[in-house]
Amino acid sequence: MRAPYRLGLLGLGNVGGALARRLRDDADEIARAAGRPLRLEAIAVRHPEGRRAPAPLDRAERLVERSDLDAIVELIGGLEPAHTYIHTALAAGLQAITANKQLIAVHGPELARLGPLRFEASVASAIPIVETLAETLAADRISSLIGILNGTTNSMLEAMAAGATYADALADAQRRGLAEADPSADVDAHDPAAKLAILGMLAFRRRIDPSRIERVGIRDLTATQFAEAAHHGQVVKLIAAASHAGNAIGADVRPRLIAADAAMARVGGAMNAITVEAAYAGSLRFEGPGAGPDAAASAVLADIIRAARDAPAAAGALLAGLADQPPAEVRPLGPRTPYPAVS
Repeated sequence: MRAPYRLGLLGLGNVGGALARRLRDDADEIARAAGRPLRLEAIAVRHPEGRRAPAPLDRAERLVERSDLDAIVELIGGLEPAHTYIHTALAAGLQAITANKQLIAVHGPELARLGPLRFEASVASAIPIVETLAETLAADRISSLIGILNGTTNSMLEAMAAGATYADALADAQRRGLAEADPSADVDAHDPAAKLAILGMLAFRRRIDPSRIERVGIRDLTATQFAEAAHHGQVVKLIAAASHAGNAIGADVRPRLIAADAAMARVGGAMNAITVEAAYAGSLRFEGPGAGPDAAASAVLADIIRAARDAPAAAGALLAGLADQPPAEVRPLGPRTPYPAVS
């Protein structure tokens, strides 16, 4: 068997902890899948004082330049200092693996030019959509993407449809660990817009600035709107959608009305779902857990295994090719496409 693949981990929160446990508990199965052992050499955390960790602790600034590592795994989130850490690691010749959707949506193309950048966990958690778009469907022509890309709001909308107020649904999501203390990234649709930008870049081969995607969140939905939807046999879902025809890209994230017997309407709880319309492969639908430490760690581990097997970073290479493009013009899809907007 080949020499161990050596990892440095940035962040030991919920996802980082789940990944460290998988690397320990499933070491033999992972080594068989990777063709070599995976070894967690060091971990960097924000507050190391008195912290117990499954590998030696190191300073993040040093870890990302260590010559005895093959890759760093960034699981701290946000734009900074994550951007600086990944930039430094790639410039030092390491591979970088991340679940950071904001970072990839904003800086992914420039970072990917520096070296192998992998980000399967940045969109829809355990659903293997990133490399599917970049590799499996690389020779196809994709015309549209439609999905539920935020498990927190999907769970909240279910509760609100059952009679809960927005405040009660949010409080319950926070108690269950689905929503942050500041829920704006979810409820104001910044999170699904960033994910949609990543999927759109991979699907349409165009640079997309997430700030240009029109967003309508769920804060202002009323009990009357849910009651009217139910009366007409519909459910309310926060839909992220994008289409591409010629040079035009349409994209937005907004609450939309879906017939209750439609497959997308039956996506419950914190699940995510994505429908891809491709010229040759046809209509493809993906569904799975969109939140939770184990689901996210599963996607991160898939990228680590690809790296250990020297598989190309197909999604990263695709984004690298967009680095010199100006952002595409993005227009809202409108009130009736792909489903009627809640009004």
